[in-house]
Amino acid sequence: MFNLTQFDHVGLRVTDLATAQSFYEKLGFRADPTEESPKSKARGLVNAAGLRIHLIYNGELPRGAGNILMDAPFKWPGYTHTAFIIDDLDALISWLEAEDIEITEGPSVFGNGRRRVLFIRDPDRNVLEFNQIL
Repeated sequence: MFNLTQFDHVGLRVTDLATAQSFYEKLGFRADPTEESPKSKARGLVNAAGLRIHLIYNGELPRGAGNILMDAPFKWPGYTHTAFIIDDLDALISWLEAEDIEITEGPSVFGNGRRRVLFIRDPDRNVLEFNQIL
């Protein structure tokens, strides 16, 4: 038997590496040169807490202005969002307002009062969820 103990990283498909990397750098991520794979068109980013994401920069813009998994009338299988735990949701809200980043949902309380949550979209319309555990 084996045990899953934690996530290593989340892969996010993006259309423009520079734009996506700039956005995630604002959230505290930095390029990790040990996680660079030009052949696979992937760049690893890591933040101070050790959270990792991989920007997969081979995306193409879909027809329309949405996320094919979240905004299309047909619900295709696939990962719909990445969820982060944050220590201060109100501080994030203030920062998002200062950065002119739209909150697409929330803040709301979910999980029978366990967590306070809000959602945003990255430049490629990938959904990011932020949870403050109550």
